[in-house]
Amino acid sequence: MVQNVKQFTKLLLLMSLVLIMLVGCSNNEEDEGQTTGEEDNNSQETSAAQEEEDGEGVDESAEDTSDSNDDYVEHQEGLKMGETGVVEDNNKKYEVTLNSIEYVDVVGDFEAEGDTYAVSNITVTNIDDHSFNAKDIYRPGFGPENELDASLNQVLLDNSDRVDQDLLEGEIAPGEDITGVHVFDIERTEDYVFALGGSGVQIRTYAQWEISDSEIE
Repeated sequence: MVQNVKQFTKLLLLMSLVLIMLVGCSNNEEDEGQTTGEEDNNSQETSAAQEEEDGEGVDESAEDTSDSNDDYVEHQEGLKMGETGVVEDNNKKYEVTLNSIEYVDVVGDFEAEGDTYAVSNITVTNIDDHSFNAKDIYRPGFGPENELDASLNQVLLDNSDRVDQDLLEGEIAPGEDITGVHVFDIERTEDYVFALGGSGVQIRTYAQWEISDSEIE
């Protein structure tokens, strides 16, 4: 009888231990579930806040782009002698006025390899917010449409002691202007284009003038 009581007591203790373990596991699972849910909620709230911040950043960028586009000048084609075009290359913005063009057989010590030299007189006005040298404007071209010859100024400036013409160069402060010439070695024809940039080159804003042979001195 006593032995049966002991066995029964051990059984009750064992059942009690099992019950306690089951309750403990259940509580742990609830705590873990609650913690996971809180972490998920926190993660969702963080993501939402980040998206809102990112959205604000995109809006500001869009506004900046819009403001920048307000200052953009369309490409200009078909300008005439004496007219002014706006040019914007990679890091500067300026106005260019084509004052005149003349045929010249000899430039200093150099004779033309083509029919003649075309010497273009232009005025460059700095409309940017920083200074730059006029010799660093986008390199002009001159000749029949789609067959433009590049300016020889880069070579001639290195030999300026052998050249009589007033080649375009010199520092230009914002709001100031400077006048000088660009020289081209060309074959004569009836119609020409004087251009700073074009549709096939990387330049933000280009300008082109249409010139007839009769306008050239």
